[in-house]
Amino acid sequence: MPTAAAPTTRPHFKIGRDREGHWIAVETHGRGGGYFRSRDDALHYARAEAGAGAVSFSNRPLALRLS
Repeated sequence: MPTAAAPTTRPHFKIGRDREGHWIAVETHGRGGGYFRSRDDALHYARAEAGAGAVSFSNRPLALRLS
């Protein structure tokens, strides 16, 4: 009997600054992200990874957890 494929969730990125003022993009399911030189660089990365409709901006400080 075939097994069902695990449901996949489409990536979504939040873009904003961390508490030190660095630009970051964070995938909301914890699967990616990074630090960037500018807002435009973070936006370019997030759109390339998830598409233009899957990006939003945060007014609150964001945190990027590295493992």
